[in-house]
Amino acid sequence: MPQIVTGERVVDSATATLFVSDLDFTLLRSDGTLSPRTAETINGLIADGMLFTYATARSFRSSRIVTRELRLSLPVITYGGTVTASPDAGIPSRVELMSPAVVTAILAGARDEGIEPVLFTMEDGGDRVRWYRGHRSEGVDSFVGRRAGDPRLLPFSTWDEIDPATVFYVTLIAQRERLDVLRTALEAALADCAHFLSVDGYTKEHWLEIHSAAGTKARAARRLADRLGAARLVAFGDNMNDIPLFGVADETCAVANAVAELREIATRTIGTNDDDGVARWLEERLRG
Repeated sequence: MPQIVTGERVVDSATATLFVSDLDFTLLRSDGTLSPRTAETINGLIADGMLFTYATARSFRSSRIVTRELRLSLPVITYGGTVTASPDAGIPSRVELMSPAVVTAILAGARDEGIEPVLFTMEDGGDRVRWYRGHRSEGVDSFVGRRAGDPRLLPFSTWDEIDPATVFYVTLIAQRERLDVLRTALEAALADCAHFLSVDGYTKEHWLEIHSAAGTKARAARRLADRLGAARLVAFGDNMNDIPLFGVADETCAVANAVAELREIATRTIGTNDDDGVARWLEERLRG
C-alpha cells in the first residue's frame, strides 16, 4: 500500500487522515501568536505520524513567522489557496495565476471607484506586493505600514510596470459600501474568480480579496489530500472564507469563536482559538 513519511513515522496513506487548519483566530490565538501548548501538542502528534498542515490567506513569509515553532513536513497552503509551498523554505510548488483579462478589468473598475488595489505578483520565482506609489489610500497606507521591512514590498510608479499575467491575488481595502459597489460592477469579470468580502480580524478594515477560482483553500487542500492518497480530510476554521474548505472536507471543526455561518455547517464546534481548541481536539481524537 502507498506510504507517507511524516515526522518520525511511516504512515499508510490508505487509512490516513489529512488535517488542515486555518491560522488566524483558529490555530493562532487572538493576538496572532501560536501558544506553546498548541506547538508542543501538534509537533508531538506529527512525530507520531499525524498528517497536518495549514491553509491561510497569509503569505508564506507572514505565516512562517507565526508558525516557526511547528515542525511541519507537508506543503503549506498560502494566499487563500493560490500558492502551495514547501513548509521550511516557502518554495512554491504550485501557483494559480489570475486571468490577465480579469486583472485588467479589476484594475479599471477599482480606478473608476477610486479604490487603490494591492496586487500580489509572482516575479523572478518569488511573490511580490505591489501598489501604486503615487495614489496611496488610507487602506493601502495601513497595509504597507504593517509590513515595514518586508522584502516582498515593491511599489510601482506607472501602471505599465505591472504585467497582469504575473498577478495571482488582489486585495482592495475601503468602506464596505464602496467595496459592494465595486464587486457589483465587476460581477461579470469575477464570474470565474473566488472573491471574499470580509472584515480583517486585527484592523477591523473591510477587505475585498480576489483570486483564481482554482486557487482556493478547498481546492488546494483537496489536491494535497489526493496527492498523498489520504483517505479522509478534516478541516478547522473560523471565518467565511473557510466555508468552501468545509464543503470539500469529510469532517469539519469550527472553533467556538467562529462566525455563526461556519458553526452552522460544521460537523462540530470545538474550543476557542485562545483555549487551544484545535490542539486539544486533535489530542483527544488521536491519543484518546
